[in-house]
Amino acid sequence: MNLFDFTGLFFLLPLVAGNTTRGSGARRLSPDDSDSSCPLPSRFFETAINSQFHGEIGGWDRNPIASNGVGIGESSGNCLMLPGRKRFSCIVTLEFPNEGNLMLQGFESSRANVDTTLGIVGGTGCHEGKTGSYHVRANSRFNKMTYTLA
Repeated sequence: MNLFDFTGLFFLLPLVAGNTTRGSGARRLSPDDSDSSCPLPSRFFETAINSQFHGEIGGWDRNPIASNGVGIGESSGNCLMLPGRKRFSCIVTLEFPNEGNLMLQGFESSRANVDTTLGIVGGTGCHEGKTGSYHVRANSRFNKMTYTLA
């Protein structure tokens, strides 16, 4: 097939599309998520003990996350300050031992005590196929983040 011959493309398209779409496997999360085999907390806190911000780029690895005072996993990710310095573009991975990971992405405010929303963009293990979003709020010192299932 040469560069301008699209004949083979139409043969491959259904194969590629079939492998990349999830169809009915996605489940929207809600605060009353009834999946008792793999529930996600409706609210949890991240303590920023392993975070470093240098100029307009920030990253963290294995910050502890807890719900109701009990450790439930760790958070890792990075944020990039956007032009205008009013918000960050962030990618966050939440690791839940023996369950899998949950990946979040979106914008976070550069100001404290402002609610922003990160969308659930993927998951592994028992969190695979879950969709929805978390509202995120940083305290005034940016050393504690509150996540609330939207």
